[in-house]
Amino acid sequence: MLLACATARTPSTPRETPLAARVAAPGLLFEVQYTRADAAELPRIERGLLAAEARVARWGSFRESIAVRVLPDHASLEDAVDRPGYPWLRAWACGDQVLLQSPRTWSPSADDDEVTQLIAHEVTHALMYQLIQAGEPVWSAEEPPLWFREGMASVTAGQGRRRLSAGELMQWSLGHPGEDLLRPLPELYRTEKDAVYSAAHRTFELLLRMAGDAGVRVMLRRMSAGASFADAFRSSTGQGLADFEREAIRSGFDPEALYGVGTTGAGGN
Repeated sequence: MLLACATARTPSTPRETPLAARVAAPGLLFEVQYTRADAAELPRIERGLLAAEARVARWGSFRESIAVRVLPDHASLEDAVDRPGYPWLRAWACGDQVLLQSPRTWSPSADDDEVTQLIAHEVTHALMYQLIQAGEPVWSAEEPPLWFREGMASVTAGQGRRRLSAGELMQWSLGHPGEDLLRPLPELYRTEKDAVYSAAHRTFELLLRMAGDAGVRVMLRRMSAGASFADAFRSSTGQGLADFEREAIRSGFDPEALYGVGTTGAGGN
């Protein structure tokens, strides 16, 4: 989960001194802080972080370490990110930090695959922010749109089976005329999370079909060099951003309707 990275607040200091662990891999370092109550969760958090490295490597390399703070309950997470009323919120990511609600407090209870996928999702957000960073210590002035941020994270984490299909999204859209899933208003985002995240996932899949992994990497590099997302999108794909979004919605987020049977994107790994 990622909203506005710049507004994230430092969590309140726990009453007990937090425990710490390091999770390291070549070119990657996570500093994990947790309480004694979450010591039993540490092994699968560590496994999730190491598994995430293999998934996110397709986009580039980290420039700095990531602090991972395991918060003891949902209320602590909502307080830390100043987003009350998001019962589905489980984590929050910025370029140098991931805030994670302890999996032991998730409801329903979290299985290992769900934890691994969520961690990969958040680590993808952190890497994306580092890759578009324009320079030390200034971040790029413009974030990519929500569909790109959440779609990139969801696809990288392999969460497609948790998302609505193109057909289900079409049915949702027919029942909610006038709602824009790619540029959702805050209340729609809060109350229709499944539809918004699913549309983001399917739209990012369409982008990969068109431009491949290589096109996305070029897009991120151009943002790092100072380009707006719209300009980076056009120069990397040859298509205007608004046109792409309009066609994604018109097609019902269906790659066969948009690109035809058997069509594949250029580049990629």
